[in-house]
Amino acid sequence: MKRRSYSSRVILLVFCFASLTFAELRAEEVAEKMTIKSGFGFELFSRTINWDDNIYTSKLKTYLFSLHTEFEFQEGLSFNLLLGYSTSQYAEMIFRRLPFSVELDVGGIGGYLFGGEIKKSIITVRDFEIDGLGQFVTYLGIKKQWEIPGLNIKGEVVGKPRWMEVAFGPLFVYKGFDYFYPHLSLKFSKLWGKFKMDQTIQELKGSEDKKIQGEGLFAVSGGTTYEIMDNFSIKGEASLFAPFKKGVDFGFSIKAIYSFSSLGRKS
Repeated sequence: MKRRSYSSRVILLVFCFASLTFAELRAEEVAEKMTIKSGFGFELFSRTINWDDNIYTSKLKTYLFSLHTEFEFQEGLSFNLLLGYSTSQYAEMIFRRLPFSVELDVGGIGGYLFGGEIKKSIITVRDFEIDGLGQFVTYLGIKKQWEIPGLNIKGEVVGKPRWMEVAFGPLFVYKGFDYFYPHLSLKFSKLWGKFKMDQTIQELKGSEDKKIQGEGLFAVSGGTTYEIMDNFSIKGEASLFAPFKKGVDFGFSIKAIYSFSSLGRKS
């Protein structure tokens, strides 16, 4: 209950930040301009997760393919919607409370991905811009079924995972170059979820829910955005997650973004 309460407070904090920012935008009695950006992206990350009350650890490897729609406002506020597909691998995770113990040693488990990102410009000093960044992503795995090998009778297991991630922190962007904008972000990043496993061997049935949690709580990300044309850009980013006992985890993402015509409106 403590973990769930803590996670709920983090999500509530992110959404409160979004609500206050939008309220501030509505209060301004000036003309404003909005740009709609659409694109697609690919992301890969490997995170160390713990389970069974932080006794054991293993790797969660995830490949994400996503579509993005971003609404960018003149005042430096943007809101990005994310929808996509992901495949996750849960290597070396062991379920011991079923009729027969099961160790995951299978390929990726597909699932649907959705989330959002909020970015707000805080201050600009010469060619440097500092933004506040908040992100929330949810992965809902599709049920996957396996037969249990090595048995004289038919047996099967059915697994269904899900995980969520909340991240927020400052983003530093350098705009001293033309068409080329390096950036660096420092984020608090929390990943948590659950893997449900059901096992059936003739009359024997069992079910086990295993809570998972990311080991690293902080991330450092660096990358750049390159404007190939006026309405088309490429964004690449690499990330490191820390700290935990055995080192650091990593992530990598690349996005192609197309900007539509600007829309003007009055507050």
